[in-house]
Amino acid sequence: MENPLIVSTLRERRAKTVLESQGYELLSVDSAEQISSTEFPRAPRLFVMQVNAEDLEEVQSVIASLRNQWPLTDILIWAPEVESELVRALFQSGVRDVILSQSETQLQQVVTETLENQQFLPRMHDLSHQRKKGARFESMLSRSTAMWDLFELCTRVAPTDATVLIVGETGTGKELLARAVHRRSGRPGRFVAANCASIPSELINSELFGHEKGAFTGADRAKRGLVMHANGGTLFLDEIGDMPPEAQLCLLRMLQEKRIRPVGSQSEVEIDVRIVAATNVLLDQAVREGTFREDLFYRLDVIRVNVPPLRQRPEDIFLLFGHFTKRLARHYGLEPPIFTDSFLDALLDYEWPGNVRQLENFSERLVLARFPSALTARDFERLRSTNLAETGQTLEHKQQAVWRKSVDPSRTLQENLDPVIEQLEREYLQAKLKQHAGRVADTAEEAGISRRTLLRKMKLYGIEKQDFKG
Repeated sequence: MENPLIVSTLRERRAKTVLESQGYELLSVDSAEQISSTEFPRAPRLFVMQVNAEDLEEVQSVIASLRNQWPLTDILIWAPEVESELVRALFQSGVRDVILSQSETQLQQVVTETLENQQFLPRMHDLSHQRKKGARFESMLSRSTAMWDLFELCTRVAPTDATVLIVGETGTGKELLARAVHRRSGRPGRFVAANCASIPSELINSELFGHEKGAFTGADRAKRGLVMHANGGTLFLDEIGDMPPEAQLCLLRMLQEKRIRPVGSQSEVEIDVRIVAATNVLLDQAVREGTFREDLFYRLDVIRVNVPPLRQRPEDIFLLFGHFTKRLARHYGLEPPIFTDSFLDALLDYEWPGNVRQLENFSERLVLARFPSALTARDFERLRSTNLAETGQTLEHKQQAVWRKSVDPSRTLQENLDPVIEQLEREYLQAKLKQHAGRVADTAEEAGISRRTLLRKMKLYGIEKQDFKG
């Protein structure tokens, strides 16, 4: 087993010697700023920086960069001459600890304690020897070589106008990839997302391409479709395999001619829209079965991005789980849970059929459960297979966190209300599904919404009906 790699800006020779005497491998750089441009021989276990008051602004910028690239790697600051208000600023930047003592022995003790308390990094690094760079691409985290090959493909094709087809299981982050392609495309227009499965088949042409006033019953005014809203930008068509045949034909014409005709209109409109489509079904098979047009399939399948499921990239299970639990514990104002090796083994052995979305929901359930002792494999099975019974204290934590997050005088009233409404809607639907043991039709009827609307909202909030059965 390799010795822990510590990247440091320590200037004192004695401090370096004390750490090296413990068997740690020290990679020394001259300043905090140089850390970001340094190529590490392998993934670091710890960053240790010696800081003076005049270094604060530069160090805070470096800390923000490290938190972004290495979200689970702890940062320690040795700052015996820094005043208390500067210490607060360092903690707010995201460091694990600030050592104010001038003693090199005290520094060594904090370093040793930090390394001993790391729960995910040693295992995660063992699973990802090949990758030495950071972990974040846009809003996505990964240490998987396969995922980073995929990220690099997205980066290469983003500036082109090529149509992209993203293929992957539910919950793997297909929309996040589509947004990354748009952000890196340089296109001046907006990113507009449409879920083909959630739009009623009789309305999908109107939703996508717009309609004229009087085009059909209820069309009391003209409407711009999602394509026109995305003009100059990117239109993301999720679950493209569920698009009705008539809409498939209109989409094919749009891709061929770069024009659309709103429903009820006699004239066509020129458009400049980049299409990124996503599917969790095999379109090749849908073509063979006659449910998807072969000519449209070939138009969409110009650049194919295959997103591997979470079970095929175990290094990301630890990375994402560690990130989610730390972020959610901070969000709810709770202490992060502690785990035994048996829990981590169970976490890795489970196949995560719902992928990243399921892992994030599980992490939230675990944090809110507030276990008083280290979690075991038995706790994992219990949490995975049952719903969290929310106590009054748990609900209070959730509500306080939502209000803390939402009330911001610099934003509009609606922007302040949205997260509160979302939380209430999520909790209401979960309560109704629990009441009806996960039966979607019964839940939708009692909630006064259509079954399709309920399924769309369940997907939006990452709610799985299986969690409420039995």
